[in-house]
Amino acid sequence: MSYTLAGAATATGQSKKTILRAIRDGKIAGTKDALGSWSIESTELHLVFPPVAEQGDGGDAPPRYSPSEVEALGAQIEALLRQAGARLRQQLDEVRRDRDTDHDEALVLADQHERLA
Repeated sequence: MSYTLAGAATATGQSKKTILRAIRDGKIAGTKDALGSWSIESTELHLVFPPVAEQGDGGDAPPRYSPSEVEALGAQIEALLRQAGARLRQQLDEVRRDRDTDHDEALVLADQHERLA
């Protein structure tokens, strides 16, 4: 996700001037399009300026995770997705086997019907 300059300022509670200064100082990356509008990646922005929701003192700010915690969570998510994929493949195989069995039975019944007719 990327922000415009105004969007980045709103998301962080900073002024547009502060965001521009951070871009010019090389603290965050931003690109300008042909029309002169800025595009700032949210991940870059929030490494320097936390989102407004995280700046409050109310204690309801989302927790910050260390890179190793994020990596561990990512590995857990990948494992769960692999397990879900394996279960779905197994269910699909069962449905296909049932379909093939029903098809074979239908052919036998059709053959018997033709013999009786």
